[in-house]
Order: sequence, then C-alpha cells, then structure tokens
Amino acid sequence: MNLKKIKLSSLFIVLNIFVLFTSVLFIEEIYKLQFSESEYFKNQALSNRQKVEVIEAKRGSILDREFNEVSETINAFNIGIYPEKIDDKKLVSELLAPLLQLDKAVIFERLNNNKNYFYLKRNIDFETGTKIKNWNYSGINVEKSSKRIIYSDSLTQIIGHVDPDGNGIEGLELYFDNSLKGTDGELRYEAAPNGDFIPQGKSSILDPVHGEDLILSIDSELQYLSEDLCSEALQITQAFKCSVVFMNAENGEIIISAEKSSINNKYFDINLISGRALYEPGSALKIFTVGALLQNDEVNENDTYYVEDKIEIIEESCNKNYEGLKGCFRDFLKHDPYELTVKEIIERSSNVGTIKITQNSNVLEIENFLIKFGFGEKTGVELTGETRGGFIDNKRCVTCLSSLSIGYSVNVSQYQMVRAYSIIANGGNDVKLTLTQKDNVDVEDKEIISAEMSSRLKELLINVVEGENGTGKSLRKEGYIIGGKTGTSRTHLEGIGYSEDRFNTSFTGFVETKQGPIVGSVLLWGAKTNPTSEYVTGGSTAAPIFKKIISYFAPKE
Repeated sequence: MNLKKIKLSSLFIVLNIFVLFTSVLFIEEIYKLQFSESEYFKNQALSNRQKVEVIEAKRGSILDREFNEVSETINAFNIGIYPEKIDDKKLVSELLAPLLQLDKAVIFERLNNNKNYFYLKRNIDFETGTKIKNWNYSGINVEKSSKRIIYSDSLTQIIGHVDPDGNGIEGLELYFDNSLKGTDGELRYEAAPNGDFIPQGKSSILDPVHGEDLILSIDSELQYLSEDLCSEALQITQAFKCSVVFMNAENGEIIISAEKSSINNKYFDINLISGRALYEPGSALKIFTVGALLQNDEVNENDTYYVEDKIEIIEESCNKNYEGLKGCFRDFLKHDPYELTVKEIIERSSNVGTIKITQNSNVLEIENFLIKFGFGEKTGVELTGETRGGFIDNKRCVTCLSSLSIGYSVNVSQYQMVRAYSIIANGGNDVKLTLTQKDNVDVEDKEIISAEMSSRLKELLINVVEGENGTGKSLRKEGYIIGGKTGTSRTHLEGIGYSEDRFNTSFTGFVETKQGPIVGSVLLWGAKTNPTSEYVTGGSTAAPIFKKIISYFAPKE
C-alpha cells in the first residue's frame, strides 16, 4: 500500500514538473510574440499584405541634328495565352490571326501543343491590343507593354533595335543602352487578401528615372536624299551596294551615313558597311602614299617622272600578261609615254607614275605614315562591330610596295577614309568621329601633319578637280572650292577572288563651307556598268553623287 502511494506521489510530481515546464515554455513564447519578436512578426504579416508594382521608366527618344524625333517608345501590348483556359481553340485562332498578322493554322497548333502560359505576340500596337482586351475572352491575357518605333527608315541601320523587353541589341540603341533605358521606379502598398488596395494602409512610391534623349549629328533629310541617290546609282551601275558618308572635318560630327543595297546583292550582306566592311581603296589612297614621301622631303610636287602606260616590277611579267601582285602594273588607259610632275601624276591618277614616285622608299615608311592617319585602327565611332582594317603581313614580297602605293594590299573602312581626309582638310589635326551631337564637342588638337603639309596636300586634291586632266573634273562648280580623289579597285568576292568585271568605285573629298570643310565619301561596291561613260570609274559613278550632295552643304548664294 505504501509502495502504491509512493508511485502515485512520484507520478504526481513528474506531472507537475511537466506542467510547470510546459507553462514556462508557453509563457516564454508568449513573451517573444508580444515583446522581443513582435516587430518581426508584424513585419512578416505586413509583407504578406504588401504589394509591389513596377513603374517602368520611359526609354529616351532619339532625335536628329534638327531635333526631329526619329525614334521613340509608345504604348503597346503583349498577347499572352493560357491554353488550358481556352475552350474553343479553333475560334480563337480565327479571331486572332488577322489582327496579329499570323497564320491561323500556326496559332491553332501552338494552342494545342503548349500547356503552359506563353506569349503569342509581343509589342503589338495600342489599337489592336485594346480591341483584343475588350473581348475579355478567357485564356487571352492582354498585358501592357511598350514598343520602339523608328520614323525614318533611312536611319534604321544606325539606330538599331531593342529586344521585346526594351533593351538595346543593335546600333546606337545598344551603344547608348544604359543612358537611354533609365531606371524603373516602384509603388509599394498594403493590399487586402483579394489584392485590392487598402486606402488606410501604408504606401510608398519611388519615382522612375526616365531615360535620356539622344541627339544625333545626322541630318535625316540629307540621309534620305543620299539613299535616294544611291538607289538611282545602283540601277545604273548594277552595283551590290552604295554607301555615303559626310562629316564635319573640324569636330568629327557625321552628318550623313547612308547606304542602300541592290535587290540583286549576293555578296555584301553586311549592315553599316561604312564601318564594318573593308575594301581596297585604290587610287583614293594615293594622296597618302605619295604624301609620305612629300612629308619626308624625298620628293616635291614639281619633280618629274617619265611615265609609260605600264611598268614591270618582275621581269617579263607584262609580256606574260601578269598583273598586280604578279608583277605587271598598268595605268587605267593606254597612253604614249610622257613626262609628268608629281602634281600631274596625282591629277591623272597614274598608277605607273605613283609606283615610280614611291619605288625608292619602303613599305614600312608608307605604312607608318598611313597609321598616323588612323588606318589599321578603329575610328571610335559609337557603333559596335567596327573593323580595324590593316596591311598585308608579308613585307618582303617584291610587289608589296608597288601594290600599296596605288591602294591595294591594304584594307580600309569608309569611316577611316573620311577621317583621314578630314585631317588633310582641317589643317592637319586629328579628329574623332561621332554620330551624336553634343553641347560641347571636343575638337582634337593633336597634330598629325603640319598646317603647311596639310595645305600642300589640299592643293593636290583641289587640282584633281580643277586640273585640265583631273579625274575629278566633273565635280567643278563655279564658286565652290572642292578637292578630292577618285578611287577604283577590283571587287574581291568571297570564295572567287578579284572580279574581272566588277569594281569598287569611289570619290572621297572635301568642300569648303562657311562652317569649315565638309568631307565626304561615296562608295559603290561591285559596280559593273555605267551607261553614261565607256568606263566604270570613281569619276563616272561616285563623283556625280558627291557633286549633288555638296550643293546642300554649300549652296551658291
């Protein structure tokens, strides 16, 4: 009996201890909830009720140099689909097809093959999206979005594109993406269990920082005009592509960067060929190869040379009908031998004369002079994918010097050419190319050549236009000071080699204006014919376009 009482007493004590311990734990938890951790749980409860909405920053607009808006972001919609919520997939396919400009069979297939939510089409126009939204059809989700539009087709390649989320992926949209896109804001508020806004609840707003507008140096009207002129030239010459670049030689602002592609183009599918494609400039480079020797006082403008219509760098090469790198170089037209000064050789664009001027120099001497003008390096223009160009690696070949002197064995871009000619035109100072207009444009003060040497080279280029036998004499305009150089080189076709009947023809030069010299380049890739002339040359194909454009920069008063 005593044993039983002892057991009961022990059990009672254990139960009391358990109850006491449990009570202590309970009281401790109550204390934590009420005091020490109350703030935490209050915040947790609040977070469950708090909603966050993103306030999208508007992407900055893009304007031309006259402050005309050429690209902006407008309201749009994304069409999302919940396939399992759509009862009549055939009907929905038929309704959406004409509005979204999609094949109804394709829509029907996607509705049947997808189980999860997907976007049928993104960034559709506001009017179409509103119409679909008003249907209030189950399974079709019309969500707000934005759409980037370009008002000038001629600027599309320069401006580039954005992805469906509004991020720059090409052209200036990519290069200036960080400044254009801005920073999103947000709205925080307390919401009821059903998601509705609680007026008495806490709310806060962080305003978005909208993207900055971008002002281009491009003149959209001249851009359109240049494309129109290119279209005409493509029809006449059967060229693959036409590219036009004009810029202010003082501050580097590019005013025109236009191009047009032929519908029969099979070889040059590069966009923005002015900065991304390379070519051998031919005679347009002679002002620099000869300029290297003038700079070093190895020759002067009045030195004379006996010039025939062909020259052999490798013995018997002309008799074997070899050409170029195989040893025989010829002038464009056959002619009797005559004596020509350096000035006249540039005027006539004589290959033989140029080779004779440079034959006692060396490849490195000329290359180093070309490098000073920016050949072989990027110009730094605000575009992705710009090419460097460069020179052939083998400096020991017998014909390398001759080939380089007349604009072969070197690859350049059109942007590099206008930069180099700008250095001559502006008095010898370096210039940084830009596609944008700034309040304070940094003008390069780095001297590449002296003002005196710049003046000498300018006179040689002016004589190409004003000289009796100048290859650019078709450019003469009363009251205008124009200088430049024609260029003609055989078109190199990938996998084929040099074409026998297609040429890259160009004219690169300058015109003096009240605002300073304007430098331009017109380039036809793969020109084949020219009904207005017996020959396909830079003078007969590219120069006429140059002449028409410069009248807009320096109109006769």
